[in-house]
Amino acid sequence: MSAKPFLLQEISRVVDGTQQQRYLGTEFNRPISACLLLMSLPILLLNTYLAVAKGKTVFEYSTKQDCLGRPVQYQRFSSGLFKGVPMLWAVLTKRISLCGMPIDIELTAQQIERLQSYSFIPAGLFDAVTLHQASGLVTIEKYELLEQQFSGNRLGYVSLLLKAGLTTFLYNNNKSQLTTPAIFSVFGLKINNDTMTDAVDWVMSEQDLLINGEQKPKSCKTGCFVNVNSVNLSVDHPQLKSNLNAANRSFADGSGLRLAAKNLGINIRDNLNGTDMLPQLCEAAQAQGMSIYLLGAKPGVAIATANNLLKQYPRLIIAGAEHGYFERTDDSNAVKRINQSNADILLLAMGSPVQEQWLKDNAPQLTCRTALAVGGLFDFYSGHISRAPIWMRELGLEWVWRLMQEPKSKFKRYVIGNPLFLIRTFVFNRASRGL
Repeated sequence: MSAKPFLLQEISRVVDGTQQQRYLGTEFNRPISACLLLMSLPILLLNTYLAVAKGKTVFEYSTKQDCLGRPVQYQRFSSGLFKGVPMLWAVLTKRISLCGMPIDIELTAQQIERLQSYSFIPAGLFDAVTLHQASGLVTIEKYELLEQQFSGNRLGYVSLLLKAGLTTFLYNNNKSQLTTPAIFSVFGLKINNDTMTDAVDWVMSEQDLLINGEQKPKSCKTGCFVNVNSVNLSVDHPQLKSNLNAANRSFADGSGLRLAAKNLGINIRDNLNGTDMLPQLCEAAQAQGMSIYLLGAKPGVAIATANNLLKQYPRLIIAGAEHGYFERTDDSNAVKRINQSNADILLLAMGSPVQEQWLKDNAPQLTCRTALAVGGLFDFYSGHISRAPIWMRELGLEWVWRLMQEPKSKFKRYVIGNPLFLIRTFVFNRASRGL
C-alpha cells in the first residue's frame, strides 16, 4: 500500500501523551504563498498562453519523496518562465511547506531512523541541508543541520526561507541541467571536482605517489585551492596559472568559482577550502598517527596555530611549526628541517602566488607525502582573524567578513577583484576560453 501524501494540517502531534510539538514558522506559509501567487499572475497568464499555443497541457505533474519516504506531488508549468511557481499553490493548500523535511536527498538508514522523531515536520520546498548543498558547505552533518532547523524559532524559519531562496537562485538553478565531471577547466585552470571526503582521503593516501603502478616513490604530491583571487592573479602572473595546473590536485574554493562553473553548465560538488578541510584533516591524521608540519604566515602565527590545534586534537602530531618570513635562499634549509621532522603532511601558508611557486621549486626535494598551499589558513586557526558567521558562509559572503576585518589589505582583492572576476565571467565569457 502506498503511503498517504502528507498534509500540513498534520503539523502537530502528542508526544508521551502530554507534550504537543509544532514546527514554528509554518503559520507564515499561507500569507507568503498567497502574496507571491498574486505577484505571479502575469507569469500564470503568459505560461498558460505559451502552453496552449504549443498544444501542451498547462501543468506537468511528478511525484517525489521526502527523506522519510512520504510522497510529495510536484506541479510545474510545462512552458514559459519560473516553471516552479505552481508549487506555491501547493503551499497555500497545505500540501507542502515552504521550509520543512528535505526532498530527494540521500540519508543513511541511521539518520532516517533518528528523523522519525520529527515526523510531524512536513515536507518542504526549502531546508537547511539543501541550503548548504547549494552553497557547497560541508562543515555540519545533515542530521545535525536538520535538528537545528526543526528546533528553531519563527525568526529562524523566515531566515532559512530567505537564505535558501537566495542561494537556490544564485547557485542551484536546477542541478539536473548541470553536469558533474570529475575534472574540468575554468579560466584555463584545471579543477578536481572532489567532495570534501574525497579530498581528505587523497591528502592522506599514497595516491599519485606511485609511478606506473609500481611501488616506486615519487616526489611529494601537491595540492592547491583555486578561488577568485587565483583567477585574477593569474592574469598578471602567468606563471601562477602554470604552477596551479602543475599541482597534482586543484580544488574549487568559494562562491565565485561556483558561479563561474554554473555558467559553464558544471555543478561543483563541494566548496573546498583549507579552513573547512583542516578539522577533518586533523581528525584523520590523529586517527592514523600521521604528522603535520606548519610553514608560513608571520612570526608566531604558525606556532599559535599549532598550539590551538593540539588543544582541539590532543593526539595530533605536529612535526614542526615555523613562520614563512625567510629569504628564498634559505628554502633548502626549510626543506631540510621538514624532511628531518619526518612530517607526513606539509601545510604551506605563504599566500599566492608565492606559495605555489615555492611548491613547484621545492616539492621534488620534500619527503613528506602531501604538501598543500593553504593561503591565510593559519590566521584563522591562530585566532588572529575570526571566521565569518555561518549565515554569511551559507550565502557565500565570507569575503565580506574578511574585508570588514582587514579593509586596507583586502580592498584590492575583494572590492576591485570581485567585480573584475564577474566581468570576466559573464561579460567576456573568459571562464570557458581561458585567461
